[in-house]
Amino acid sequence: MLLEVVLHDRDPWREHLLPMAYTRPVGAFRMGVLTIQEKWQLVMNAPVSFYTEPYLQDKFNSPPPSATYLVIRANLCPTADLVHAVLTLEEECILEKDDDWIAYKVRTWSPQPERSTLRVRKFEGELGRIQFLEDIYLQNAQQIVFDFDLLTKDKTSSTLHSSNLVIGDNIYVGTNVVAFACTFNTLEGPIYLADDVLLEQGSHLKGPIAIGKGAKVKMGSRLYPNVSVGPKATIGGEVNNTVMWENSAKGHDGYLGCAVIGEGCNLGAGTSNSNLQNNWKIVKLYDYKLDKWRKTGRHKVGTFMGDLAMCGINSSITTGTVIGVGAQVSMSNIIPKFVPDFSWMTDEKQETYAWNKFEDMLTERGRLKNQELQETDLRILWEVYCLTRREEFNITK
Repeated sequence: MLLEVVLHDRDPWREHLLPMAYTRPVGAFRMGVLTIQEKWQLVMNAPVSFYTEPYLQDKFNSPPPSATYLVIRANLCPTADLVHAVLTLEEECILEKDDDWIAYKVRTWSPQPERSTLRVRKFEGELGRIQFLEDIYLQNAQQIVFDFDLLTKDKTSSTLHSSNLVIGDNIYVGTNVVAFACTFNTLEGPIYLADDVLLEQGSHLKGPIAIGKGAKVKMGSRLYPNVSVGPKATIGGEVNNTVMWENSAKGHDGYLGCAVIGEGCNLGAGTSNSNLQNNWKIVKLYDYKLDKWRKTGRHKVGTFMGDLAMCGINSSITTGTVIGVGAQVSMSNIIPKFVPDFSWMTDEKQETYAWNKFEDMLTERGRLKNQELQETDLRILWEVYCLTRREEFNITK
């Protein structure tokens, strides 16, 4: 019987990861070079499906019938120790750490592990978990290294043009990569350049860094360690400790740090975010599940933007800001620490983005960028719109 890997996130903990988890399963989060799904698919050499929120299952395949199921908690970051433990897990066994399940392998599909009927195996290694939004960038550097080793094993790197300066030898260059007069410092971590990447003249990269397929690094960019740029995204200016997902753009000067930017977002020219408070206190972040501010336990926390959120030119984003899915913000003042999903916010007004206008914007955007939105994506956005309309619009939340 074929093995089917199932990434399981239909649990209350996923609500801590909103708004990023509104539009995708946690197993589809991108960290390092790959999504969590892509990592498990490579290491297990098996198909990977999702057990997630029902409205997401049309796009993200649910577990098929007639398989042996290896069910893995979706918010775990693969490591060598974890991969070994999962690969060697026997049928009708459950892998646990601190009385919490990590994975289970069964011949009959079950959405919840029946601990009393399964043999328990203990995991003694360290676990990297995505429990809260900030864990995405905090775990990212380790995942860049993991993915780099996974993707470059037994592969030959392409050669960069002689005008570039490479410090160290921990770099992988895909096919059709264009770069002139850039510097690549790999002494503190690897740099991965996927196929069809464009690095414009005078960009400086210090690993660990991952640039996804078809992404663009604008002229004179300064990318510090722990930066991942998703496929077909555009990055520019000064960036540090940041994960940017597919088709998003920060194409101009400005600082972005300790941040996670969703898919299809746009940061206007001159936009910068703060990741450290003037009083040097622990940063609080709005948590959807708690419906209140949560102490992160960290002094440096930046910006989190849900899919298709956009901010205007010269936007100033304060420390520990959460901007919801589809939000449009254009303000001369500092953007509030929480911007609700599908909100339209300017100096003059704060209102809910009307769905028909939002849909018209998506149509125009798709036409200009030649990126037509699929019907399944539009249905997901509509479901999220309906879910979030139930929230009270209150920017002082």
